[in-house]
Amino acid sequence: LLTRNVPLVKKKEEDETSLRLTSSKKTIYPVKNSAIEKSSPWGVGPPPDSYFLEASACAKPDFPNTFHVYERATEKACERAAISWRFEPDCPGADGRATTNKRLRRQVLITGVQRSGSHFTWEMFNRLGVHIHHEGLGPAGSASWLYSWRAKSFVINNPSPLTPDHRFCIILHQVRHPLRVLASIVKATKPSDKFWNWIYTMDSSIDKSAVPVLRAAQLWLSQNLHIEKFADARYRAEETSPRDVCKAAGFPDFLCLSDGRYHTTTSKVIQPIIEPKRLPLAPDGGPPIVSDYRAPSVTWDHLRKLNPGLTDRIQDLAKRYGYHLDPRYHPQGLATSAFKA
Repeated sequence: LLTRNVPLVKKKEEDETSLRLTSSKKTIYPVKNSAIEKSSPWGVGPPPDSYFLEASACAKPDFPNTFHVYERATEKACERAAISWRFEPDCPGADGRATTNKRLRRQVLITGVQRSGSHFTWEMFNRLGVHIHHEGLGPAGSASWLYSWRAKSFVINNPSPLTPDHRFCIILHQVRHPLRVLASIVKATKPSDKFWNWIYTMDSSIDKSAVPVLRAAQLWLSQNLHIEKFADARYRAEETSPRDVCKAAGFPDFLCLSDGRYHTTTSKVIQPIIEPKRLPLAPDGGPPIVSDYRAPSVTWDHLRKLNPGLTDRIQDLAKRYGYHLDPRYHPQGLATSAFKA
C-alpha cells in the first residue's frame, strides 16, 4: 500500500478562505485493530453506493466525549422537522416518502456557517471511504453549510441536488473560531454575490446594507443558533479528528479507523488522514507556540467599534462553544488547499 506525507504549507499571506489545521507527522492511524483489518462487506476497493443507501442507513451514532450532544426531546420532533432535513420518525407524516423508502435517507449531514471547514471534512471522509459530497448529496450524506436551512432550492448542487424527499439520520454541527470565519467570509465576498443573495432569502435577520464584516458577524451568530435547534451534536473543527467525526456520524470502525484503503477519491494511492489536535499551552500558560502563526484579518476591536452589542453576543456564544477569545489558543497549521480528494 502506498502512502505519502503532505508537507506543511507556508505562505507569505494567510489563505483565510481555507481552514488551516494542526497535524501530527504520522498521518496513518498507528494502532493495530481487528476492526481496521476487517474485510469489507463488498470486498476490495471503495464502498459501492448501495452500501450506504441500504446496509448502513440510519446507524446509531457513537459520540466521543469531546462532542457536545444536544438534547432532542421526542415531543419536539415536529418542530425540528419544520425547520430542518433531519429524519424525524416521531413526527407522523413529516418525512414523507423517506418513512418507507430508506434509499431516500442519508446517514449524515455535517453543517455549519460557511467557511467553517466543511471542505476539509468532506475530503477526509472520502479518504476514509465514506462517500459524502460537498455542497451536494452523496450516497452517505453531505458536508454543506447550505443544508442548514430547509430551502426549496440551493445556490450550489454538487453534483446531485437535495430534494424535498431526502432526509438525514444524523446532523452534526461543525464550528470554527468566529474571527477566522468572519475573516474568511469577508475575503470571499464579492460586490455582486450570489451566495449572499441566496442567504438573504433564508435569514431575514441579515442587514443587506451592512458592511461585509457585520453581515458575516450576523450570519455567524444567527446560523449557529439556528443549527442548535435541530443538530444532534457539536464539535470544534480545529481540534477534532475526522475519525471521531466519522464515528459520531454512525459509520463502522473498519472505515473510521482505516488506513484509507477504502478511499473514494480519484487518487491512485492512499491519502493520509490529517489529525487536527489541541496543542498544549506554552510553559507560562499562554497560547500554544506556533512558529508560523497568522492572525485573522478581523479583530474583536474592529468588530466592537462597528457594533458593541453584536460583538458581546458573538463572544458569549464562542465561549459557550469552548473557544478562547484569542484565536492563538486554537492554532491551525495546515492549509486544506494542499489536499484535493
